[in-house]
Amino acid sequence: MADEEGDLLGSMDELGDEEGEEEESGEGSPLMRYLPLIGGVLVVQLIIGYVIAALIFGGSDEETAEGGDGAPAAVQVGEIPIQEEVVWDKLDPIVVNPAGTGGLRFCSVQVHLGLSSQPVFDAIENNKLASRIVDRLIAVLSERTIDQLDPRHHDDIKEHMKTVLNEFLSPNPPPEAVKQVYFQSFVLQ
Repeated sequence: MADEEGDLLGSMDELGDEEGEEEESGEGSPLMRYLPLIGGVLVVQLIIGYVIAALIFGGSDEETAEGGDGAPAAVQVGEIPIQEEVVWDKLDPIVVNPAGTGGLRFCSVQVHLGLSSQPVFDAIENNKLASRIVDRLIAVLSERTIDQLDPRHHDDIKEHMKTVLNEFLSPNPPPEAVKQVYFQSFVLQ
């Protein structure tokens, strides 16, 4: 039994000597051996994350606001590029009595205009054309009957408004001052 204890102690001593030899040879623990590799992987992941974020969130504001040649940037909707427009939302709600109602019914419409460019926007503001624009829109709405003001006819009303306003704002074709008419609210009572 004493020999068995000696063998046990002897084998423990040999085990201790082997650990010391590993530390002296520079191998160390497995974690220490792979630490440079782990650090390199983390750096690569950070670089990839930065590149992906830069692609998703785009370039600077100046690059987004203008295409490279100074022209307004196009807005991408699905696969169709749409030229950016300036929305003019300075009109008060328009209230009219529809044709044929004898003043017993009314229609209230809030209209915003999609203008072709910033100079058109500035010209409307500087020349104080809002009252003339409202006058033309009132004429378009008040000539319609209750049935013609139904939501299924809104696209026709918008096109007619656009035509009337373009004749007023840009009488010499081809430039269209108004690209789009938007109804922000449309109440018929």
